[in-house]
Amino acid sequence: MGNTETKWISNRDMLFISMMAALSFVVENSLGLVLIPVVSGIPLIGGTLSAIPDAAIVFLGAYLVPRRGAILLFATILLTLSTITPSFGPPGLYKILIGVGLGLLFEILLLASRAGLAYVLATAIVFAASIPMTYAAWLLFELPGVQYLGPKIRFLMMIYLVEGALGACLGWLLYQKRLSKLRSIRNIREGKPTGQ
Repeated sequence: MGNTETKWISNRDMLFISMMAALSFVVENSLGLVLIPVVSGIPLIGGTLSAIPDAAIVFLGAYLVPRRGAILLFATILLTLSTITPSFGPPGLYKILIGVGLGLLFEILLLASRAGLAYVLATAIVFAASIPMTYAAWLLFELPGVQYLGPKIRFLMMIYLVEGALGACLGWLLYQKRLSKLRSIRNIREGKPTGQ
């Protein structure tokens, strides 16, 4: 199946990951943020509206490029783009730290295995971990609203864990039923040149 597990990401991988991160950014900033006024009062609750499709995208971004550094790059790009939006909190450069932290956590979780189930579990865990990591960043930078987020951490973590798992399962199903049949997708996953 090609060099999918030990190789570092290539330039083509970086381009693909960048496109997937941009897609994730669009989903987060359309579904989640547009509906924030409807569900206001609990910080980060707007993200629960986009978490399932977003988790499917995150899963696919990671699974289709199963090489070291892929998901770290994905998370860093996504959270860098988010610095100008209310996604993950008030706009600011502190979000890059959240992205690096989440990307590293995902990479560490994948050290145990790169099987499909490992990607599903890692996606769910990282979605849940986004809440305490965001809370820690808000505390560190003394951002407004941190006092409202603290009491809701466990509640939000459970929601994001379940939605992350559901979205990752959706991504896995999409890969198994459709994407795995496409030669171009198989070439990306296996790290082969597009023409092979």
